[in-house]
Amino acid sequence: MTCREVKLVVLVVLLANLNEIGFSAALSEFANIIDVEFEIPNTHAQARTSNEDDFKRVTETEKSDGADTGDGLKKEQGKLGLDAVKEHNDKSEDLRNTRKQLASSVEISFSAKLGTSIADISPWHTVVFDKAITNNGNCYNIVTGIFTAPIAGTYYFSSTIFTKMKSTVEMALRVNEKDEMWMYACATTLTYNSATNSIIVKLHKDDKVKIIKYGPWGARPFYLHPTWSTFTGFLL
Repeated sequence: MTCREVKLVVLVVLLANLNEIGFSAALSEFANIIDVEFEIPNTHAQARTSNEDDFKRVTETEKSDGADTGDGLKKEQGKLGLDAVKEHNDKSEDLRNTRKQLASSVEISFSAKLGTSIADISPWHTVVFDKAITNNGNCYNIVTGIFTAPIAGTYYFSSTIFTKMKSTVEMALRVNEKDEMWMYACATTLTYNSATNSIIVKLHKDDKVKIIKYGPWGARPFYLHPTWSTFTGFLL
């Protein structure tokens, strides 16, 4: 048989078994026989590759857009945060300036003393220092013995109590309903004795400050001597 006849026979065999070996395999075998290369298109593979390329491009675009959006949001949030901080600082500075203006326009200070002795003050009662030496701002009440803070700020207070023989007295400085400072004067074996204490406290507007007899403790009579028993305070 000639070469051509052999190729024809093989072709017939391939065509006869086309259903079993498939078109692509048959075409490949035939190409080998006749020494011709055929490009067998793989439509599905090409479509898949094309889809993958498109997906990559879309994903990269989304990432780029997302990064740009994220950076923009961060910058915007950062700007808003800085603006809020600046606004807060400006308001705080305004409040400080207002307080300074109030303090400078009206001096807040007082000093008062007992005009007459108190023979035996009752436990927890307020000591009324009824003689005002100074009362700048008129914030100390000589009738009630209470100082009322006109503005918020840091205040200094001091008090001296003076007692006589056989008496022991404990006193406290009370801010609103809380005791912040104490004094103890014992004269059980002395003719007279005294105690002094001072404190710096932060007050809010309308806070109340006074000196009280601290509880029932000590030795009665709870005597307080005039003139030398004093109460002083001022805004720093």
